[in-house]
Amino acid sequence: MIDHLIAPPPPGFERLCLMGNHETQTLDYLDGKLSLARWLSTGARSTLFSYGIDAEHLGELYGGGNRLDDHIRETIPPEHIAFMRDLPIMAYSERFVFVHAGIRPGVPLLDQEDDDLLYIREEFFEASRRLDRWVVHGHTPVDHPRIDGRRLDIDTGAFKTGRLTAVRISGKSGRLFFS
Repeated sequence: MIDHLIAPPPPGFERLCLMGNHETQTLDYLDGKLSLARWLSTGARSTLFSYGIDAEHLGELYGGGNRLDDHIRETIPPEHIAFMRDLPIMAYSERFVFVHAGIRPGVPLLDQEDDDLLYIREEFFEASRRLDRWVVHGHTPVDHPRIDGRRLDIDTGAFKTGRLTAVRISGKSGRLFFS
């Protein structure tokens, strides 16, 4: 997937990719701020499998210590790591905010905390009708894209369902793409 996202978009399109909690956790693991066990508990097995790594099997071969961590860090392509490090955590305009999880109600956009942008749920959901612009987000899987107040949840749980949702906004209209 990252190879696809790194490649140029189709002619006539712009591609904006945002930082999410899993990218942050991946970088935290790679930087030694998160243990392999903790990273695996948040869904990293699929990520590692995509790089041909079976962490449990390699853990049996390498045993404890840094050898497994070193192997993982050497296997993930540097351009993938650079791509994740360069991801913005939020994008916004006068009418829209694009963010992984949501925003903290009542806090100016430029004063938002990264943890809220990556993890917030209830406080954001409860304020959906008081938002001053549309917030397009994911992080909370739904069966179908969902509008609630001025928030649009496009997380259809692709990791589990295989259904990926995207939104294209042009001028004053938008279009959802989902399977």
